[in-house]
Amino acid sequence: MRQRGQAGVAVTAFRALETSIGADLAEFSRLLWARRLPHRIFDEASGQQVLMVAREEHVALVRDLYARWRSGELSVQDSAAATSIGLAERVAGLWRAQPLTLGVIVLSVLGGALCSFDTELRWLHWFTFSDFQVVGRRLVFESAAASQARGQYWRLLSPVFLHFGVLHLAFNLLWYWEFGRRLERVRGRMTALAVLLITGVGGNIAQYIIDGDVLFGGLSGVIYGLLGYAWMWTRLSGDRRLALPRGVLVFMLAWLLICMSGVLEVLGFGAVANAAHGAGLALGMLLGLAAALLYSPPRHHER
Repeated sequence: MRQRGQAGVAVTAFRALETSIGADLAEFSRLLWARRLPHRIFDEASGQQVLMVAREEHVALVRDLYARWRSGELSVQDSAAATSIGLAERVAGLWRAQPLTLGVIVLSVLGGALCSFDTELRWLHWFTFSDFQVVGRRLVFESAAASQARGQYWRLLSPVFLHFGVLHLAFNLLWYWEFGRRLERVRGRMTALAVLLITGVGGNIAQYIIDGDVLFGGLSGVIYGLLGYAWMWTRLSGDRRLALPRGVLVFMLAWLLICMSGVLEVLGFGAVANAAHGAGLALGMLLGLAAALLYSPPRHHER
């Protein structure tokens, strides 16, 4: 949400906690200030006490700290012992709050490392959409149906974690971090997992249907699925928590069209898995549409 500062300037703030007005958050507030986490606490007319933070990435961290404080795991010591949060604690908090997003990032980094360092292709063939063998200087693929007949069902999804080069990996992980963590936080882990599986598998199947037995991979189809979900959800549900800046939406759609035009391949940047991108976007939009139609916004009762 956006609030007005003292000078009339719009200030963005994010709801991190909602508790009853009777809850005493004074000690927890001192704990947050000791860790240099700016925040505000105020009462709402609905009878709730709300804690707001200035940065979206602090939402999950504050919620994790609150749970640990409530359980007695954390307490505020004297001011001399107050220290900033270390990197390990931040990562641990994020892992507890958003395990799916971080898990996908870790698997993608491992997939990128595999593509870079498995120069003899001894392991990579286990994670492509269909199995292959190296014959001379060529990759000879078997049919995807043959791989599935042997029960290798992980191949339907595993190509999304393969990345060919540092730029390919970095570009995809930046967008997945932006879109994936927001979906996991706002709509929950199971929804984020469903979008990952449906758009990932659907995009891989579409790419295989269009291009056949070629080596492909990357999270881009899933990223466009997340984009499509957020786009439709925001437009139809009335819930603005997944709203995308207009510039981001325009850029992503323009990039999709540029990739489909073949310009990047002509310029020597390599082939792009356009079918996976398009299928991911379409499936994400359908999922967002279905979720919005089934969505029942929470009712607020005035007192």
